[in-house]
Amino acid sequence: MNPAELLTRLSRTIRWHRRAFGAVAAVVCLFAALSALAPPQPETASALVAARTLSSGSLVAADDLRLVDMPVDLVPEGALADPAQVVGRTLTAALTTGSVVTTASTLSGREDVAGQDERLVPFRVPDATTAALLQVGDRISVVGATVDGGAVDLAAGVRVAALPAAADSGGLGGGDSGALVVVAADAQTAATLAAASTQMRMAIVLG
Repeated sequence: MNPAELLTRLSRTIRWHRRAFGAVAAVVCLFAALSALAPPQPETASALVAARTLSSGSLVAADDLRLVDMPVDLVPEGALADPAQVVGRTLTAALTTGSVVTTASTLSGREDVAGQDERLVPFRVPDATTAALLQVGDRISVVGATVDGGAVDLAAGVRVAALPAAADSGGLGGGDSGALVVVAADAQTAATLAAASTQMRMAIVLG
């Protein structure tokens, strides 16, 4: 190969590499521009959510929960992120799959509020004003409204075991209207109240 041919090939190689480097630089610039135009990732926070549908009054197990990251704006007030704060506690209301678990979702440990032969029963009453008159330890009667406008006696002299704070309705897993009352009762009365809480409106009678 003579010097002229060598110079020609060398010139072609340099030109080819220049085009390749130019193409790479263009791709890099394109990705940089797209990254600059992309909206910033929202700030996230960890929160516990129900791994499955959980019924009101049930004790929470570790496999009932999962930890997820979600945008901070969607995390309700009082959301919990530590399973130790929830496992073994009693739900104050039913949770659907994916609902955020908050401080209003559970009671403290069952042994703190129920006797050996008692069961805890949470139920919601529409009259929050009357419920606000209650104190833990009060004895109340519970009645239910029938579809024909009548009333049926559900329980008499059951003990108020807890009065959970209202759940925050502004985020995921928010609560319903009215007030939540938790009573401690014998097994048969507890079963009657639990069944009625899903079928009728319930009210309390003081004294």
